[in-house]
Amino acid sequence: MPDFFRTIARLFQLMLLLARYQLPATLTFRSSPRKSARALRAVFEKLDFTFVKLGQALALRFDLLPADYCLELLQVTNEVAAEDYSAIHQIIIEDLGRSPDEIFSAFERIPFAVTSSGQIHQATSRSGVRLAVKIQNPVTRRKYITDIRLMQWLAAPLDWAGAFGANSVAAYVDEFARALFSELDLAEAARNATVMSELSKDDEAELSFTVRKEYTAKRILTWEFVDGIPVRQILNAIQQNDRQYLDKLKDQHYDLRLIARRIYWSTLNQIYRDGLFHSDLSPAGILILPDNRIAYVDFAVVGRFTEEHQDSFRFFMQYVLREQFDDAMDELLRWIEGTQNRDLAGFRRDMSVVFEDYLDGFRSPVGSVTWLAARNIVVRMMSVIRQHGLSIPATVSLYLRTLLTRDAIVFELSPNCDPLADEAQFMVRAARIDVGEVFRQRELIGSVTETWGEAKEIVANLSKLLTSGRSIEVSLRMLQTRLLQYGIWTALIGTIASLGFREDAFASLNAALGVGQYFIPGTLLFCAFIFMLLALRQGRKLAAIEQSSVIGQEVSRRSLGRVR
Repeated sequence: MPDFFRTIARLFQLMLLLARYQLPATLTFRSSPRKSARALRAVFEKLDFTFVKLGQALALRFDLLPADYCLELLQVTNEVAAEDYSAIHQIIIEDLGRSPDEIFSAFERIPFAVTSSGQIHQATSRSGVRLAVKIQNPVTRRKYITDIRLMQWLAAPLDWAGAFGANSVAAYVDEFARALFSELDLAEAARNATVMSELSKDDEAELSFTVRKEYTAKRILTWEFVDGIPVRQILNAIQQNDRQYLDKLKDQHYDLRLIARRIYWSTLNQIYRDGLFHSDLSPAGILILPDNRIAYVDFAVVGRFTEEHQDSFRFFMQYVLREQFDDAMDELLRWIEGTQNRDLAGFRRDMSVVFEDYLDGFRSPVGSVTWLAARNIVVRMMSVIRQHGLSIPATVSLYLRTLLTRDAIVFELSPNCDPLADEAQFMVRAARIDVGEVFRQRELIGSVTETWGEAKEIVANLSKLLTSGRSIEVSLRMLQTRLLQYGIWTALIGTIASLGFREDAFASLNAALGVGQYFIPGTLLFCAFIFMLLALRQGRKLAAIEQSSVIGQEVSRRSLGRVR
């Protein structure tokens, strides 16, 4: 019952703010969109907590809202107040079993950072290691739950009014709630950090993040402190044209172009190799170290790709770069929902214009109008999707969101960077690794038929690489699928062979071939033995992956080959 009354109180607060900013009178998405967008932003900021998170999420959904609203919501900010230390002290005792003074040799009572999902304190372990301790107050989670309930109440009338056009408000609220509570789950964040840090281990361009599990619990996440410059601090200096600060960075051998390239390259590794990527990329969550290495310190929101997703997205970009827009559109329509009874011809035409402008822009002089327009390809893609009444699933939304924020960060750091050249170099390197893996597999298996099939696939993909100079795809089966296939063939052939030994099943065939009674079943048994060896080999490879700290179901098998 208290939860119900808290939700009612939030509803009244929302209604008062709507009346104060006269939002119902302007929120038509047709008349004075800029005025209503500013009013909507003000309401979200006044409501704070969940509504600020909602505004930030909607800011990247150009497929749901008009561009004026998204651009205004990109400026949504909030100031989160730190919790009293007594509450933090009690949470540590409850989750870790002892007080901070007993666990750490030093613990700073005042946090050095406060986020919507918790506040971060500096500490020092008993062995002298500097730590960052993120702690979440349960009061925060209760506030989020109240606001989500309110959003669910409002979803039905908004759907009736067609607020998101053909898209369901209720479905979006459910998607938003899942993402929000996943972000609040510090145990999940610890797991994401462990897996992704293992993937970046020994990477010269990226520092591996170290979670301290002995100091981590449901509401507490602890990692070894990383002392670096937040990218947000550098971007602020660029936006304010603080030449003194930027010259100081240059004197200290910070290379903004190299930093931008490493951030771009890192996302390519995460999306196309690991299948596990930062979907809420924030300049405040990326640190720059003195040797120009980057370090991620925020693992709350992570996107996951299957190898099928990776294949599709790589082919999509390859087709765009080769100006095969029809093929690119076919890949794009695999992701998009609600394609029945739609003007797909018009959608294809409008999206082709976006792709043409994208290629023409990056072929134009740096800083030109067409070059600047090319940087907004993700925004334009999502706008065209919305104009045609289509929608994108959550997984694709996270992918496009990552590209949008990555490009904004990279181009701000280094306006003269050439992302297409980096993408081409990355794809070529990935292709070499995949081709080499295919040949190694075929040499071990020794199957003439499969070798010929894979050779044709390699030649076809190398042809794509040579003609486009951008991308290549070598489709590799998953270990689990191979293991299942070999197991089935072993059982089937073995069964037939056993029947041949027990009964005179092949008598007429033996006579026709002029061979002995047990020649054919013996041959089949030998084939079954070969398939059993192949199954055992695949099983050992799968076990090796599962026993590593990188969980097989968490990341793509391609990440083990690496491109980093």
